[in-house]
Formats: sequence, structure tokens, C-alpha cells
Amino acid sequence: MKIAYLVNDMYGIGGTIRTVANQAAALTARHEVEVVSVFRHRDDPTLPMPPGVRLRPLVDVRDHDGSTGVDGRPLYEGSERSGLPPELFPSEDTRGSTHSRLTDDRLEEYLTTTDADVIVGTRPGLNIVIARAAPEHVVKVGQEHLTYDQHSESLRRVMAAEYPGLDAFVTVTDADAHTYARRMPMPGVRVLSIPNSVPAPPFTTNGHNTRTIVSAGRLAPSKRHDLLVKAFASLADEYPDWTLRIYGRGGRRGALVKLVDSLGLHDRVWLMGPHTHVEEAWAQGSFAAVTSSEEPFGMTIVEAMRSGLPVVSTDCPHGPASIIRDQEDGLLVPNKSVTGIAEGMSRLMADDRLRRRMSAAALADSARFDPVNVVRLHERLFSDLAGSPLTASDITPPVPQPRSESTTSCRVRAGGDGLVTLSFTEPPDLIELVHSGQRVTLAPDWRGQVVVDAARERLTSHAWEVIRVDGDVATPVHDVEIHQQGYPLSAKRTSELSLVIPTRSAKGTLLLHVRRAAHHAEVEHVEAAEGLITVQGRVLGREEADARARVMVRLRDAPHTLREFSAPVAIGGLFTAVIDPAVVVRGRHGDSETWEMRLVLSDGTECTVGRHLSGVVGYKKIIEYPAQDVRPTRGPGSRVRPYYTVNDRLGLVTSPLTPTVEVEDVRVRAVGRGDRLRFAFRLADALPEGVEAAVEIVRGTDAGRRYPLTIEGRRLTGTPPLLARAEYRETDGLRSSWQVRLLVGPPGALSPIRADCVVGHTARRWNHGPYVRSVTVSPLADKDLKVTVADVHVWEAINRRLH
Repeated sequence: MKIAYLVNDMYGIGGTIRTVANQAAALTARHEVEVVSVFRHRDDPTLPMPPGVRLRPLVDVRDHDGSTGVDGRPLYEGSERSGLPPELFPSEDTRGSTHSRLTDDRLEEYLTTTDADVIVGTRPGLNIVIARAAPEHVVKVGQEHLTYDQHSESLRRVMAAEYPGLDAFVTVTDADAHTYARRMPMPGVRVLSIPNSVPAPPFTTNGHNTRTIVSAGRLAPSKRHDLLVKAFASLADEYPDWTLRIYGRGGRRGALVKLVDSLGLHDRVWLMGPHTHVEEAWAQGSFAAVTSSEEPFGMTIVEAMRSGLPVVSTDCPHGPASIIRDQEDGLLVPNKSVTGIAEGMSRLMADDRLRRRMSAAALADSARFDPVNVVRLHERLFSDLAGSPLTASDITPPVPQPRSESTTSCRVRAGGDGLVTLSFTEPPDLIELVHSGQRVTLAPDWRGQVVVDAARERLTSHAWEVIRVDGDVATPVHDVEIHQQGYPLSAKRTSELSLVIPTRSAKGTLLLHVRRAAHHAEVEHVEAAEGLITVQGRVLGREEADARARVMVRLRDAPHTLREFSAPVAIGGLFTAVIDPAVVVRGRHGDSETWEMRLVLSDGTECTVGRHLSGVVGYKKIIEYPAQDVRPTRGPGSRVRPYYTVNDRLGLVTSPLTPTVEVEDVRVRAVGRGDRLRFAFRLADALPEGVEAAVEIVRGTDAGRRYPLTIEGRRLTGTPPLLARAEYRETDGLRSSWQVRLLVGPPGALSPIRADCVVGHTARRWNHGPYVRSVTVSPLADKDLKVTVADVHVWEAINRRLH
């Protein structure tokens, strides 16, 4: 058969995308499989497509020029149809605002011309599209990747009306299938559940003592990562050597950063960002934590178990209890309970033997989700609906075999000894490590392996690109599998810094990050609070005390500019430095500058200061320390914030301090012949000397442009040429909106000022003919303002008043 999956956007990261990829990969053994992505927002999929599966995008959104249509819909591919709301795709779906008449056209064209035998939808809106537009001869299957209760009432009404046009509807749990059968009867539609499948990872762990808890998933409200962070915070003092890593992207990242900040857990709770090969992240953990308040299935639970991790999960509807055998391969804890989550984590954190036992059970029990088992359920459904049932031998699922050695072109193993071994399926003639004109050449041994030793090769601390050389052809190393084990290293037991840590570039090519220094001080804790910055850590390979050691802060662009602070080293190499931000910026207020940091011993030995022994790179994006404000008596002040460089060394960055002012009132009105808009902001206090102000257009015509404002005491005024475009001139019934932002600060460093608490206001002015031009300014929830210009016909307005 030919089977087609219809996905909203196959180029991103998410549970549905991984599920479709797994199903497609398993089905290609005996069928032709195509994945149709409504949108294409990047050149290549973030998650690699399975070999043999065709990916077909319908609407290309990569080169959008910012133009919009009705309700601000982007005009993708320059099509006016893209600016009109959809009719085929239901607006009640949460992705309804991203669809348009153009996506309707492309979906309908695909469905009416496809030669697929089976078409599978993967979200309610696409299931409805299939039910409405797919031809009768095609088998129409809808998949549910959420649950009945997670959909709005308005969407459920549309689903109830249209789903009877499907041939089958598949949920991921029996509980949800029963809910649909009871609350949304679908006569003639086969309703059943089939769990998601997860292939065996290339390598597994066994709950070894990494002292790392791993969580992965969208940073969304339903995932309740806030409960996980609070539960970990309650255990942090009892288990000081444990850390929590949270992988994923989403709208809750900002809130989680603030929560971590408020709890002082910057060095213990790390927001790692998304990981395109999450099995590599699981393998670095001791156990996994899932704290969702609702979970349709729980792909991350199965992925963690297949990697050999026991899972502590909330017992939420519907998925976790259908996957985890409580007390055997994981722990089910009360839903939405910080105390319950903490108790479950504490049991595994305290008991190495329990973790190892549950790890073995997780590996064995999760084999039932192997694609070789699950695919037969899909095949049987598709074949029955197509009128060609499988034979008895086809229906009997084979026992999944242990995963054979990886077929990737390059396997990378990084161990706690700091070395990296590259193993090639087809060994190159040579390997070159390249960085900024530097080039180091290595040759594979008789096994096709290359061992990279930073000390032996005298590699500098940078990210080195790995190039394979085959004759005269040199290409970056793609198709990489990274297995990192043995981290984090103990600063107490590590005498010198010489590490090679493998990662992938944004394009998926292999990078080797070298962390090497003759003398190094490993950062263990940084606290920025109450106007001071405290840095604590350990000097590698040093046991004796040094009361006269100091931290030297050096201006990167002017190395002769130095600040020094006492940093005594205790027996065992432990050091503590207290840095006064006011001393750092003394005489340099209002400048944006970067400062390097070194620990200098009394004998003159300079030690690099950074964080490397965890085996993680890229702390600049992972850890966000709070800034400390320095306010002088006159002029703009400065913000001083600890940060990590691209090579994960600790430094300081200073920036101008945005004046702390409140906006009391905002007025926007039409002036002249109504062809200009005059802005007037009234502040609660006058701005300090040496600052500027501007209005930035965030959304609408001229988006991205800034227009200066005149400062007159507490008043900021200006007349941006927003109505200067030809399409706004002499227009009958003009209506247009802009999202604007007030910016204030020193020259070249303007920052947003909140204006979301002001009272909205409308000003009217006779424009031309029978029209009155009204200008309305209203606050938005994200601290910006919305400005709307509308021409109102006088007689229509009077008529509305009368009626």
C-alpha cells in the first residue's frame, strides 16, 4: 500500500513529529510511505527523516517578507489567498490562525490528486480536512495525539459533526478511546487505541551515578516544569551533588528562568534548550522526571525507559499509568503535587541499587513499544479498511531483536578520561580538525578509529570542525551518533583540564569542543544578589591553602584596565571570591563592556575560571545569572551580570541601566489633515540626564523601525510618519493597526519601558468628506501598545447610535 501522513509542520520538534517519523520508518519495510507537511519553515527538517520516506511540503513560509492580510495573516509565497481565513481547515483548531485559503487550496489539491491508498491525519484540523475533502476510494484515518478533554468545546462540536466522515479514529490509550466512544459517538467509524512506538536507541544507560535528573518536552503549561523545579528545590540541600537538566523549547522558558532565579538554583537547574537526538540526553542521566498535569500518551516516558532510565511521573490522565508499572520500572506520584514529586525523586536519588534494578526493568518492559510490535497494529487496521486483510503470519508480531551496531557513518564516544574516539563505518584517508585557519591532521588506525587527545595534539580551547578527507575531497562529518559517558567529573579528583566534548553544529556537522588549560579553577556556584557577585569553586590539582589569592577582572578590549578582588583558597583547593559590581564599573558608567576573569595565586600563577567538568558546552544559553544594578547619584547607571563565554569561561558583562520610570498616560491623535499621528507619553518622573527615547514599530507597516521622541521634562512627544505610505492617502474607510513599543535609555542602548497599565484612549478628528478619523491607543498584555486608525462614516455612526 501507499500510506500518506498529513502533518502540520514536519520541520520542527515535537511528540507528534517523532511519532510520525517512527511510524513511517517502521512501515517502509513493506509499504510506500509519504509525509505531507502543510508548512515548511526551514530548509531541512530538524529531526532527520527516515530513509525511504518522502517528505512533501505544501506551503513554503521561509521567505516571508512581513506583508499581511486579514487579521494580520502573513501573505506566504506572496499570495493574497494566504491573507484570507480558511474555510476547509477549521478555525476552531488551535492552529486555525496559521492556516488560510492558500493552505486550503494546497490541501484540497493534494487530497484530490494523491494516489495514496491510506491518508492519516495527525491533529483535529487535519482529520477534519481529510473527512471533508478526501475522495471516497481513499481510506481515511484520524489520529489523536492529545485527549478528548484537551480540546475546546467549539472544536469538539466540529469534530463530532465531521469525524463520521472518517473510516477509523485512533487514540494512543484505551482510556481516551473509551472517552470518545462514550462522549462523541461516531457511527460507522472504527474507534480504537494504538500506542505510539519508540525505536531502541543506539545505546542505553543503567542508572549509573551521574547524579543527573533529566526531563524533556515542550516548555508548555501542561508539562508543569514549575512543579518539577520546586520539588527539586526542596531536595537541593539534602542532595547537593545532584543537578536537574530540562530539555525543550516553549513559551514557559521565561517563567522558568524567573523561577530558577528566585530559588537561587542557577547552578543546579539547567534549561538546556531543544535536543535533536534526545536519546543522547537520556543516556547522560540517572533517571527521568515527567510532571505533566495531563499527558495523552507520554512519548518521553517511553523514550527514557527505552534508554534504560526509570521514570518518576505524575499519575495524570491518560498516558503514564498505561506505560509505567509503579514500583517496578518507575514511580507514579500524585498529580500536581510538589510534595509527591519530591518524595518520588528522593527515593531514587537516595538508592543506587533501586535505580539500577528499575533501570533493567525499564529496558525490558518498554520493548512492547518497539516499532516492530506496534507497526503490525497499524498494518492490520489499514489493510482491513482497504479490504485486503493481513495473513496470519503477517499479524503475528515478531519479537524485537536487540538493536544492531549503529549504521551511522561516524560513532563518537567521549569518556571521563577527556578523550574522544571517532569510529567510521567507511574510514576516511585523513581527519582534519579546523578552527580559524588552524588545521590539525589525524589518521585513522587499522580499526578505522581516530582518538582525539587535546593535550597530545596541543589543541587550543575552541570549537573545532571535523573534516574527513577522501583523496582530494574534503567534507564535514555528518550522520553522527554521540555517546558521552563518565560525566560529570569530580573537581576534587581531576588534577588538570584537558577535555574534548563532542556536539553538533546548527547544520548537524560534528564539532569537537576543546577545554584545556595549564591551570584552571572550576566554577561550582555563582550567586548574584544584594549588590554583590560571589563566585565559588575549586582549583584543580591544588591541595594547599593560599590566603593571598585574588580574582582579577580584566577589560577585554583594554587589558591594562584591571579590577582585583580577594579570593582566598582553602585547603583542598576551594576558593571564594566576592566581586563588587560598583568597583567594576567605577568611572565607566553607561558603557557596554565585557570583562574576563582569572584566579591569580600568590605565586603569580594565573588560572582560567570556568565550568567544564560536567561535559556540557554552551552555558551562555543555559544559565542566566541575574544582573546587579549600580546606580550613581547622577547620570545613567550600569548593570553588571556574570555570564559564560562561548568557551564556557566565566566573565562579566556590563550594560547601561534603563531608567526606572512609569508611564502615566499615552495619547495618540491625528494631526494636520489627518495624515500624521502624534504620540504623547507622560511619565511619572523626569528622565535622568544623557538618555534618549524612541517609539519602535513592532508589528504593522514599517515594523522594525524606530522613530525618536522629544523629551520635555516628563513628556515624550513625536510624530512618526506611519501614514506616509501611498495606500493611506485619500483612502475612504481606512483601517490599520500597529503594535508599538516605548524605548528609553542611553544612546545606542535603548530598552523597553512598560506601558501596559495605562488607560486606553480614543481621539477623533474630521478627516475628509463624510469621514471622521479616530485613533485608538490601548495597552497590550506584553507591555506594548496597540494603535488603531479607523475612518468612521458619520451617517453610519449616527445610524448605529439611533438603533
